[in-house]
Amino acid sequence: ETAVYALDPNNGHVLSVIGGTNYENSTFNRAVDARRQIGSTIKPFLYLAAIENGFTPATTFKSEATTFYINNEAYSPRNYADIYADQDISMVYALAVSDNIYAMKTHLFLGTSVLVDTLKRFKISGDIPSIPSLALGTYEMSLQELTTAYSILASGGIYYEPTLITKITTFDDKVLYEKKDYEKSRIANSSD
Repeated sequence: ETAVYALDPNNGHVLSVIGGTNYENSTFNRAVDARRQIGSTIKPFLYLAAIENGFTPATTFKSEATTFYINNEAYSPRNYADIYADQDISMVYALAVSDNIYAMKTHLFLGTSVLVDTLKRFKISGDIPSIPSLALGTYEMSLQELTTAYSILASGGIYYEPTLITKITTFDDKVLYEKKDYEKSRIANSSD
């Protein structure tokens, strides 16, 4: 199966929605209704929250195999293929290589509720758990939600209400409906 949800970040126009490979076999819309763990695609929101809380792209943490002890329980996330720099790395580098240890250290340093608040600002709905593994994308969301959140990043922090229908005309081009006013708002830092 497959799913596509394409959105223009400059105005909120929904350009394409593909919910599966064959509507006759399954009417379930995977682009809108399916919820999946988003993995490392969550990290830009974590690093945005970090920058809003005093980090810079040059802020460093050591990337090494690490066991975190949270509420007397051990948690040992790993990097892909167990590859670690075994030295201090910057946020820019951590984002480029999708370093899970840097993400976890950032998330725990900020406090797990900071990422939750950031995701809610970016129109992610539901009961987002304030847990350590959230930094690694264990929360499930729809492709529609994730695309909308990324469109806010792409537009420099402006949220446009997604619009499916912009105009309806007759065969002889008489306009029956046209959306002219696009709802938009600036996504502010939670401390603003």
